[in-house]
Amino acid sequence: MNGFFCEVSIPNEPFAEYGAETLLPVRNLTLWSYSDLTDPRWKLDKDFIRLKVDETKTDAQKIGILNKRGWAQYDLPDVVFTKNFEHKDGEIYPDMNSNMELYTAGNFIEIETLAPLRKLKKGESTEHFESWSLDRK
Repeated sequence: MNGFFCEVSIPNEPFAEYGAETLLPVRNLTLWSYSDLTDPRWKLDKDFIRLKVDETKTDAQKIGILNKRGWAQYDLPDVVFTKNFEHKDGEIYPDMNSNMELYTAGNFIEIETLAPLRKLKKGESTEHFESWSLDRK
C-alpha cells in the first residue's frame, strides 16, 4: 500500500432501530463535486465515518457533516490525536450546515472544525475553540 498510515475517525450519531421515534434525520452529509464515496479511502459503518491517507491517490476527497458528538481523531501508528469542539444546537453552520469537514489528497489529511455563522458589526468579534489531546497507544 503506502509508507504512511493515518486514518481519521468521526463518530456517527448513536444507532437506533427504525421506529416511530426514529423517523427524523439525525445528521447531514455534505458532498463536494469531487467526493466519491466508492473511493476505498472511505469507510462508512454504523459507529464511524473513516478516511484513510493513501499517498498513491492524489485526487482529493472531502465531506462535511454536522458532528453533534463534538470530537474526531487521527489514528497514527504510535499515537492518537483527538480534537474536541463544541456543537451548538439550533445554530446554522457553513457549507450546508457542516461543523466539521474531512479532506485528503495524497499524503495530506485534514480535520477542520467550523463555528456557527455570525453577522458581526464593526468592532465585534467571535471565537471558536478546539481542545487537542495526544495519547500514546
